[in-house]
Amino acid sequence: MVTADPQIEIVHDVSEADVVVSAPRISSRDVTAEQLIAAVHAAAAGLHVTPVEEGLAFLPREPVEEIVEPLTPREMDVLEMLAEGLSNKMIAHRLSISDHTAKFHVNSILAKLNAGTRTEAVTRGIRLGLIKI
Repeated sequence: MVTADPQIEIVHDVSEADVVVSAPRISSRDVTAEQLIAAVHAAAAGLHVTPVEEGLAFLPREPVEEIVEPLTPREMDVLEMLAEGLSNKMIAHRLSISDHTAKFHVNSILAKLNAGTRTEAVTRGIRLGLIKI
């Protein structure tokens, strides 16, 4: 049921029990219709809905990532190729180096970026501004 005042009530019958979700502080000036509909659906699904300004205060702050050691120009090239999804063999072919050398560069990148996987290395490279997307 939607009323004329800024309060909205959603009543949903679940196993003979009524569940009511209300949002008394929301007014039409605060949010768009799409935001309001999304909030209503989220609340009806059992999610907690808060304004962005309030919700951001509860998010954990990620520590600033640092590089253990700067990447060499060749490692930067290899990191770009990792971001393209290339395998060690494909990296080796593109750079005209051996598979072993490509694998060495990848392992060096993983160590320097403190990454456990190629995907994690690419993610950290993006966060650190080493890879342009």
